[in-house]
Amino acid sequence: MDWFDKRFVYPGEPPEPVGFLKGNFAPTAEEVTLEDLEVTRGKLPDSLNGAYLRNGPNPYFKPNGKYHWFDGDAMVHGVRIKGGKASYANRYVDTARLSQEKAYGRAAFAKIGELTGKTGLLALLSESLKVKLGLLDKGKGSGCANTSLAFHGDKLLALYESDLPYEIKVMCTGAIETIGRATITAAEMNGGRKAPKGFDQFTAHPKRDERTGELHFFGYNLREAPHLNYGVLDRAGNLVRSIPIDLPHGPAMMHDMALTETYAVFLYMPLYFRPKEMVGGEGFPFVFDPEMPSKFALLPRCAEDASQIQWFDLPSGMIFHTSNAWDDQGDGRVHLYACSTSTYKGVGDLISSNSTRSPRSWEQGVERDRTAARFLPGAHGGLNVKSLGEEEEESNARTNELLTVDFAVNFKSGKDLLNLSGSDEVTSSTSLLHFTFDPRTGIATQAKILDPKDCGNGDAYLLDFPTINPRYLSKRQKYVYLATFCDGMKTNGVVKCDVLCEDGEDRVRGRIHFGSGRFGGECTFVPRDGGKEEDDGYLTTFVYDDEEEKSFLVVYDARTMSEVAEVDVGVRVPYGFHGLWVDEGEMRRIGGGLGLGGGGGGD
Repeated sequence: MDWFDKRFVYPGEPPEPVGFLKGNFAPTAEEVTLEDLEVTRGKLPDSLNGAYLRNGPNPYFKPNGKYHWFDGDAMVHGVRIKGGKASYANRYVDTARLSQEKAYGRAAFAKIGELTGKTGLLALLSESLKVKLGLLDKGKGSGCANTSLAFHGDKLLALYESDLPYEIKVMCTGAIETIGRATITAAEMNGGRKAPKGFDQFTAHPKRDERTGELHFFGYNLREAPHLNYGVLDRAGNLVRSIPIDLPHGPAMMHDMALTETYAVFLYMPLYFRPKEMVGGEGFPFVFDPEMPSKFALLPRCAEDASQIQWFDLPSGMIFHTSNAWDDQGDGRVHLYACSTSTYKGVGDLISSNSTRSPRSWEQGVERDRTAARFLPGAHGGLNVKSLGEEEEESNARTNELLTVDFAVNFKSGKDLLNLSGSDEVTSSTSLLHFTFDPRTGIATQAKILDPKDCGNGDAYLLDFPTINPRYLSKRQKYVYLATFCDGMKTNGVVKCDVLCEDGEDRVRGRIHFGSGRFGGECTFVPRDGGKEEDDGYLTTFVYDDEEEKSFLVVYDARTMSEVAEVDVGVRVPYGFHGLWVDEGEMRRIGGGLGLGGGGGGD
């Protein structure tokens, strides 16, 4: 197999690190535990006790070919805080994928970044041959577990949408340990009726209803119908509902969902799975179709099957992350707030970047790097959508129909083919939108309520990674905290948006700027013990200082948006995806729950 891979799949020398393998996107090789961290500014609140954990990609082996940010093995970084003191630990999640590649001696599974054109087909063929020869076992799971974290059924879970969760454990020192891969099954349910087949995929963005203790989730299947399955776990982690849902236009990428007290809300965006795009040329198997609508499905939480589902159509767009949804007790409408690129004119109006810089910050002129992969912003650094031919791509770029930003930038040609000057005519961006759905009339609406250019946070061009007080999930809520992206997939701060203020009022109620040469990520909201107001709590995130080449945990006051404390982590923490706060009570319960049984994990 090594001969086949080197001869056909990865000919020539391995590529040099580019894009998401450089700077603070680059992986860290060390797994460490550090105690008594220095609080460099402010003071950690005495009431802030628990652990801040953040998941993200950290490739264990050097990639054989093209690399996408989604491809990295999961590494969880955690800061344990208690009594005003802090400790840090980071560990790989010991997935079946990572365990098998360690045994194989190098990267062996096909990677997302490789799945373009004939090279993608060869990568899939190579993986298939390894499975047939017994060198790999995909039955144990092949996901990276690198996207997000959830706490449910007294278990801490690392999530990745094309696989099942992995249970992990945080020790009293803050050290992190992998328990195993979860199973999502039930022997019987609903009064003794036999449960349907369990799940093989589990969204990275489940929704936990604190009122009922339930965890609502879904899995999408690209290979066979039904392409969407909705599930509910009870407070103990047992599967109590599983509903297959047919998708009218076939499989599509579905990254997030929303939940109200009455409905589960599914987002069926026109980013379809079309493998012929890869077979027929240099395309990627997911393709955005601007001629198709964005579809939203409302399914009553009490439904026994999908017959009660109600579909709503809105103009073509793309949503990766929702902030919240709730039922209007007055008129019965469902309100949804989500980050959306609602201004698509077609594939050509998508920002396409595998660099870590934004078009607005660049000089003019670029020389093409043919190894670049194209992708959408918003989903943890983007999703590869489509590769165009060179002539078509340059023609589109000249008419502002496509922004193409390649891995390697060489400012020689002096041409502004890719709108690197940051023309205001380019409208592709992710903004916060308000959607409404009326189950009685079938009418849906959408309206932009916050645009990046209006947030007042430097040269932000994209808003995403929305965060709310988790106690307000599924309830009418006022504040959304949004990361402001300013330099490719780097974030320079956070804005606090009032979604309930009157039209014409300034919705920005506060902003955080990480500082010159400092970049962070999603903030996690930590409710203050005994807090009565929605914004009574803290925001926590890792911030990296480019000049000092150091990482810090920073705690902010969610009400005033002022810094409370800064902790020198002691090592570099690469940029990552989503975080979670585990409070002191949850820390004590981790590992002692029922359901979600571990099994089928690493070798």
